[in-house]
Amino acid sequence: MWNKPWTMKEGFIIGGGLIVAGLLLQLSVGPVVWDAFAWTANGFVLSVFFVMLTTMVYLRKKVYAFQWMSTNQAAIPAMAYAVVLTIIMGLTRQQVNGTWFNNMLSFWPFVLTYVYLTVILGLTIHRRFRAIFRGQGSMKRDIPFMLNHLGLFIALLTATLGSADMQRVKMICGVGQPEWRAMEQNGAIKEMPIAIELKKFIMETYEGGKPKRYASEIQILTKSGKNIETTVEVNKPYEVDGWKIYQYGYDTQMGAKSQVSILELVADPWLPFVYAGFYMMLAGAAVMTLIVLWRRFRTASRKALGWYLFFAACAAMFAYFFFDSYNTKTLVPALQSPWFAPHVFVYIFAYTLLGIAVVIAWWKRVDDLVYVSFAFLTFGMLFGALWAKEAWGHYWSWDPKETWAAITWIAYLVYIHYRRLPQQRNRVAFWMLIGSFVLLQMCWWGINYLPSAQGSSVHTYSTKE
Repeated sequence: MWNKPWTMKEGFIIGGGLIVAGLLLQLSVGPVVWDAFAWTANGFVLSVFFVMLTTMVYLRKKVYAFQWMSTNQAAIPAMAYAVVLTIIMGLTRQQVNGTWFNNMLSFWPFVLTYVYLTVILGLTIHRRFRAIFRGQGSMKRDIPFMLNHLGLFIALLTATLGSADMQRVKMICGVGQPEWRAMEQNGAIKEMPIAIELKKFIMETYEGGKPKRYASEIQILTKSGKNIETTVEVNKPYEVDGWKIYQYGYDTQMGAKSQVSILELVADPWLPFVYAGFYMMLAGAAVMTLIVLWRRFRTASRKALGWYLFFAACAAMFAYFFFDSYNTKTLVPALQSPWFAPHVFVYIFAYTLLGIAVVIAWWKRVDDLVYVSFAFLTFGMLFGALWAKEAWGHYWSWDPKETWAAITWIAYLVYIHYRRLPQQRNRVAFWMLIGSFVLLQMCWWGINYLPSAQGSSVHTYSTKE
């Protein structure tokens, strides 16, 4: 051990050391205080982070650890620790002021593990850039690699550092009563740069009284003198002067006769950077899929792959039409979105392909099938993030369903990186595939039975009553 070249053993020791260091920090200074990273502190941290990465790149020939951190042998243990810690998060109910495992976002071992992953990601991107400039790259590998890795790097970095600058407040508006005060998440009252008056609350119901649609006709007055009349409803927010206004709730006792509407106002200055990362990842997933399909359909096994894709597409189409048939019948307002059908389609397509991969992995390699499936997992996860932003005001809030989606995604990422090692065992890869598929089942339907999701997840719906 510790003889060059380092292997995954050293990676697991380093990752374990980070967890121990995180525990010591947790005991000595308490949980991470994210509010301390508001602008300009987060800008300073971002600058320091890039200086650190640049220094590590410059010293990579003198410090072997920096060179090693851009390899799969470093990435796989780091991702494995991330999966384990995120599973703990997915099994425990998360609370803002909770204890260690009940507030994982402020738990130092969790934070340090993901920071370490981001450092590895940055060094890996630099190594590939260096290879491209030296003419050692390949367009087929480099384009999807750079889009996926650079997109993830940008999204992780800006979403984390920008979280302290995001403002989310709730405003209770009454009919004929202009309101300019809102309540922050900690209960403090904040004067807003805009005033909102509720003109009319609208509710449509299914037979039996279940809400089908609710919306608010509002008038907005800004400091710049704008006087805007518009309607906001679930999945259809309105944006003005950097604030997005969402339909959040109403007086449930009054129902359709409610004289008040609860609106959520969100300002997220880092959102364009996060979205840039998302769109790069989506483009990378699309390019990766096209390259794999083009390569496989030129081989003798194209007929089998064609049948796999056809079967997965049939399953996804069934889910599409089955769920879409409820769109005008029994779906709650949050599910009545243009994102609903594609989100369901790509996820079911990916789940079916991954199920096929587990079955046929008994007697053949299924790497290309996993690559395509992983690309569609990426589509589904990011489609869901974009949808969540339009429905609830945040693209990622570590809701239990989102947490298990991240667990599944990283688990398959571990498998993909393991298969790229020069020395790897098929039996180990097979069991990694089995384990990842078990985690997928938890994400798909097992989440409905977890105590951590009961009453706290916005993804637990009753579509029929």
